Amino acid sequence: MLENPELIHKWDHTHSILSICAFPNKNLLFAGTQDSKILVVDKRSYNVVKTIQIGNTTSSGLDPLSSSPPTSNSISNTRSSVLCLDKSQDEKYLFSAGADSLVRVWSIEYCPKDRSLQIKEVATVYSITDIGDIFAIKYLDETQTLVFGCQNASLLYLDNIVDRIHDSTTVSTAFNKTAFPPSHNNNDISALRNDESATSLLIQSQTNLDRLPHRRYDKFFDSKGPTGSAPQTPLSLSPESISRELSSLNICDSNYPHAILEIPAENIIRYAHNGFIYSIVQIMDTYNALNHSDNVITESIITGSGDGISKIWNVVKNKKSGNVSIELEDEGMDNDDGVISQTIEFPFLYCGLSDGLINIWDLNTRQLVSSLSAPDESDITSVSVHDDYVFAINEEGITLFYQDQLIHWNPNQGKLLSSEIFVTHNSTNSNLSANDLPYLVAGGNDGSLTLWDLSFVFQNLHSSRTFARRVQQDVEKDSLGVNIDTEEMLSSLKKLISYKTVSQNDTTECKMASARCATYLYDLFAQLGADNVKLLPVADHHNPVILAQFSNQLTPEDNRTAKKILWYGHYDVITAGDSERWDTDPFSLTCENGYLKGRGVSDNKGPLISAIYSVASLYQQKKLTNDVVFLIEGSEEIGSPGFEEVCNKFKSNIAGDNIDWIFLSNSSWVDEDHPCINYGLRGVINAEITVKSNKSNGHSGINGGVYPEPTFDLMRILSKLQDDEGNILIPDFHKPLRTPDDKELERFTNVIESATLSKTDSCTENDYCVDYLVKNWATPSLSITSMNVSGPGNITVIPHSASAGVSIRLVPGQNVASVKENLEAYLREHFSKLASHNQLEITVVNEAEPWLGDPSNHAYEVLKKEVTKTWEMEPLFVREGGSIPSIRTLERCFDAPAIQIPCGQSSANAHLDNENLRIQNWTNMTEILSNVFNKL
Repeated sequence: MLENPELIHKWDHTHSILSICAFPNKNLLFAGTQDSKILVVDKRSYNVVKTIQIGNTTSSGLDPLSSSPPTSNSISNTRSSVLCLDKSQDEKYLFSAGADSLVRVWSIEYCPKDRSLQIKEVATVYSITDIGDIFAIKYLDETQTLVFGCQNASLLYLDNIVDRIHDSTTVSTAFNKTAFPPSHNNNDISALRNDESATSLLIQSQTNLDRLPHRRYDKFFDSKGPTGSAPQTPLSLSPESISRELSSLNICDSNYPHAILEIPAENIIRYAHNGFIYSIVQIMDTYNALNHSDNVITESIITGSGDGISKIWNVVKNKKSGNVSIELEDEGMDNDDGVISQTIEFPFLYCGLSDGLINIWDLNTRQLVSSLSAPDESDITSVSVHDDYVFAINEEGITLFYQDQLIHWNPNQGKLLSSEIFVTHNSTNSNLSANDLPYLVAGGNDGSLTLWDLSFVFQNLHSSRTFARRVQQDVEKDSLGVNIDTEEMLSSLKKLISYKTVSQNDTTECKMASARCATYLYDLFAQLGADNVKLLPVADHHNPVILAQFSNQLTPEDNRTAKKILWYGHYDVITAGDSERWDTDPFSLTCENGYLKGRGVSDNKGPLISAIYSVASLYQQKKLTNDVVFLIEGSEEIGSPGFEEVCNKFKSNIAGDNIDWIFLSNSSWVDEDHPCINYGLRGVINAEITVKSNKSNGHSGINGGVYPEPTFDLMRILSKLQDDEGNILIPDFHKPLRTPDDKELERFTNVIESATLSKTDSCTENDYCVDYLVKNWATPSLSITSMNVSGPGNITVIPHSASAGVSIRLVPGQNVASVKENLEAYLREHFSKLASHNQLEITVVNEAEPWLGDPSNHAYEVLKKEVTKTWEMEPLFVREGGSIPSIRTLERCFDAPAIQIPCGQSSANAHLDNENLRIQNWTNMTEILSNVFNKL
């Protein structure tokens, strides 16, 4: 149950707190204000240790950080609300911007021993174009690029900014030594006039100063030309004026040179949006790492605007030339409302909108995952996310969302305008400790700044972040090779099981868990050396499909003989059901008594990890002789909607020239002791049949016998589906049936003679048992699986609607489309004979074609030999009564035969409580697949 965070401290200021930036490693908080200040808070002492004045005109007439006197006609006279703040990752620089159209760069030097703090303004960045207020800034460390979004809808950037600041040291130092020698009298500037080098530097400085926004005649929205720049000649300054201007910028200290940097015209992207650009966020994690190459470094950002669009841009730096450019990658995330704020917790982008909504986008597929709604419909001025906890900030307070829970509280700060979540790192080791706690800091228009304790999320933080760091460390040592062993496999499976990827549930929690799981598999494939790793979007916002390939390591001469094998799996699971029926936590992998336990451990996450590592071990040892492609979907448990479309749309990416074999493991043995190989599955049509009345629920004492009742109508037509002997009466249902031949009956007999069937399945006469398998594996069936009526269920209430679930299992030879058509026509024919005023509705929920493989082909023969060698017994060749929708889709799309190898025992309890997988089965399958993949 969610609880309100605890308020730790509150600071008061005279004006609104508009922006916040935390320096967790230095334990500092920076807060930008409406009255041109940046407040600096030491989180250890809870004191405001400095107040930075933007410009040096204060109530006392002096800048708290400068000894220079106030001047007239000076940059210091510009008053600027600090609308946005950002920092470098190493916390050496702070970037501020706001209403004066300038970006200021501050050097932050902090000594933790004596807690001394030095802050110097080392650069001012400006544009000759009148851009209005700067609402958003972002500093990209790898490319040293500063990007900011403006009121005039333009996006501006300056590359290599730290290098530019350092390069200005020589010029600034030379100017200082010339213009301000030790004996220099500020009232006597004759030496300055007579020094040619100083005069040159003064002219250069005047040129830059004159181009600053506050010194131009034409302001934003009033410029005289289409470029928005001021065409008139700026004021001319005397050397004395220039001296005072530069002095007010604190550049008269050779230890802290000040650079005045202009944005080149080619670095201005005009009309980047059709509205104000309110936010810029950076995409981190593997997304960025995979965009790097030998020639370029790529960092990606997302801009959000009042036009409702979130656009992805790539900031590309050429390693040789050092040049940086920005390229639009995607402008397809349309929020249908103004984007006021954004944040990223990969793979999700959270967009705070102007109507109290937060849209959550999956950045891998660019699809909208979910929307959260705050109790108040005012602008989401700030949104912060940490470990799936979403904090929405608006004028009515703070709303916390977690999974499908929500709490809201008003901290009495007026209208809240800004927030940030940060984690302090007080330990020296790389892992998080009990001293590393998450905090929320929020600022309001009443001038208050509040700090909140988020330690109630710490337990989630510790486990997930520790794992993320370990994975990152593994990625960094990838060039040394990854040590593949059972412990590594268990670690990966543990993470996979922890995701509640229940595709049947349309909740925000399950949608986001599925997207995170897909991203985790994406990262895992990349870490293990796979190439062509992609997340393929599925229509109607279904869970994405993961594509990854491990390429063979043959010589070019031998490469022509390599086969391409496709492994199919799925990462979604069914609901855990009643948790009271589980002995362990369904979504926490448990290892005990030689078994793995957890939802999805046998269907299908355990077999999936086994297959991945069987190939990765070969690849890491440079022994992989065939190409292996993985195609992993996230909606198998609901009938694989959209999967066939993905296969056809991305066929060239998946198959390349061709696919030779398709493998999967999505079932279990027929008993506890005998390994099995599966070569056949029944198909399925699941339909819901509903009869409705236009009347409301009635009372049997008042309405009984007055009109035809929907429940009776439903029962009458359902009774026409079978006769008294259980024969299915749908027209032409049995005509195309294919009966088992002698060879197949021999396989069935071998199963009966060898397997130890459960008491439910056992029988005394052998022929009867074979007949049982024929009925279960090779004969169609029709079952009524559910009955529901409207109303409270009171025995005196006549329901106004009644429905039933019908599940039809099909066998090879039957056509799904024909059976569906005949079923609907047959039911409507008999319903029409009732002459009822009620309405009949028939909805097909999901369907799958039957599948029958060839157990005598080459792949089955290789598989049989490897199973026999590993288990020291021959496998049983079996068919099953269940269905897997995607098998025929894959065979048809890629024109290749499918082979299935069951993994778990008959007691694996897939889809039931206490799902399990014997560890020996799991590790043996890894060994079997490694050998099979190399011998095909």
